[in-house]
Amino acid sequence: MNHPVIVALAALVGLGMVLWVAPPFSAFEWAAWVQATGVLMALMWGAQLQREAALRSGRQAGHIAALFASNMHWVFRELADACAHRNPADFTVHRRILEEILAQGREASLQQLDGRGLAMVTSLRTLAVEALEVMVASPHEEDRDWAALQEHFARRLPSIAAWLSAAGHPPEHSGPTDYHGLRTSMDQLERR
Repeated sequence: MNHPVIVALAALVGLGMVLWVAPPFSAFEWAAWVQATGVLMALMWGAQLQREAALRSGRQAGHIAALFASNMHWVFRELADACAHRNPADFTVHRRILEEILAQGREASLQQLDGRGLAMVTSLRTLAVEALEVMVASPHEEDRDWAALQEHFARRLPSIAAWLSAAGHPPEHSGPTDYHGLRTSMDQLERR
């Protein structure tokens, strides 16, 4: 049994014992007992609904955090690959996707995350901002140090994978991962 049910049963048993020892004699006493019982039940019901809402929003924040970490892992792999192949078009596209992913990471409510989830999201946000600053440092293709950029992204991939594993969502190694949402938008383009 969960905690609110036990509290409700204990309250009903306590109320029954009080009624047994000091039963109400007049109609006004009965009305007061019924009203008090209704108020207690409404308070317990409200507390239970609030508890369920807090649990649900905590799960949702954890899901957003895990999705953020998964997307970060994917885009860092793609950026490292684009740097390895010295592909400016892929690099630019994935830089923009990283900006979108960072915006998604900002949607995670930090107040509703537990210690590990909070540490993961703040750490990944820092990695994303740092990566964007490194990419802005060399905006022109001829100024880019592709090897240094590739090393930057490749060095951070194990950290992101570790956060994913700690959150219970190990990164996918068998086959390509997908930036969640990109596949949907690509499907719409293919249908036209």
